[in-house]
Amino acid sequence: MLTFYRRSMAAFLVLLAATATIIYSGYAKSQLNTSLFPADDDGYLWAPAIEPRNPTGDTWLSIKSKAGTLDYEFMLDPEESFPYTHFSLYFIKPEQAHHMVDLTGYHSISFRVLCAPRNVLLFALFSYDDQVTDPLHQDTRRVSSTAFSCDNRWEVVTLELKELITPDWWLDRYGLELSERGYRQDKTMGLAFINSLQSPVDVLSQVRIDELNLIGSRPGYLYASVGVSLTLWALFLAWVTRAYISVKTAVLKEKIKRDQPLIAYKKLSIEPQKDKDKSALLRHIATEYANSELTLDSTAATLGINRTKVNEILKEELGLTFTAYLKRLRLTEAARLLSENSGANISQVAYCVGYNNVSYFNKLFKEEYGCPPKTFQSLCRPKNPEEQPD
Repeated sequence: MLTFYRRSMAAFLVLLAATATIIYSGYAKSQLNTSLFPADDDGYLWAPAIEPRNPTGDTWLSIKSKAGTLDYEFMLDPEESFPYTHFSLYFIKPEQAHHMVDLTGYHSISFRVLCAPRNVLLFALFSYDDQVTDPLHQDTRRVSSTAFSCDNRWEVVTLELKELITPDWWLDRYGLELSERGYRQDKTMGLAFINSLQSPVDVLSQVRIDELNLIGSRPGYLYASVGVSLTLWALFLAWVTRAYISVKTAVLKEKIKRDQPLIAYKKLSIEPQKDKDKSALLRHIATEYANSELTLDSTAATLGINRTKVNEILKEELGLTFTAYLKRLRLTEAARLLSENSGANISQVAYCVGYNNVSYFNKLFKEEYGCPPKTFQSLCRPKNPEEQPD
């Protein structure tokens, strides 16, 4: 059994390490972090665009850099009611000017931003609306946005895509209900950074953005890693169970084989003894062990031998006291009966070997064989003839 426990523990530790590796790999694989800089990273090809394209007043936007770090500046005309500028990233394909991408695997967008002076900007997502959008007219794309603040210190901003909403003015323009604020993330056409109504006017505003990343997850990889791990643990438990049963059965059968020739009354070798008291004592116990009333006192009285003498004889012959020998004899005979008859009733076996209290019998049997009588019976049941090897 010690060898079995060592092997099982070694297999357990190996499987534990393998599970940690598999789960970690599945988790890492499930995490999406896609950079939008440079423009063709991970297949997301995009082209920049700005508004206004041809400024006629004091509202304008100028790109200083769009490689690695987005760097632009803009000015808002204080005379305009709603001065508007934006820097956009339009998803494209080499063979077409406009393209829709599926961003449903992403839950947020993260970037570092620096503004001078302090500003409140809008992050917007342009998507295709089945009721409104005409791919040839950019102003028909659904706009969904949220605001963020920035100042002259670099700060990481993370925005949840599910929190982007379509503004009232866009819904009202196309006659849609104000409750229809959602959008099709699987039909994303582009992203943009736009000034807000709280952006400073008549002041040169500078914006720098880098580390623009889409963040998401593919839970299928994590689920698959968990599934593989559970399968491995199920196989491990099945192997441990079968191995334990096999080893335990072998140990029990070996114990029966070892104990029965020495103790079971049918196999006791009681040859003529020089010591008449020893011969009488062994024969008496071997034939009367099933009597639940058999005790050290009754044996001493029946044989006319002193109690101390009885224990001395058994200690010399078997290395056991009267009580220990009687218990071993009864339990060994019970084990024989259970192993030879898979249908034997536990209570009847207990009575047959001298125990009137079945619960007490079960307790003693488990202490001796490491398992309850019922389990022992199942492990050591005889095979059917057809199961025997040829």
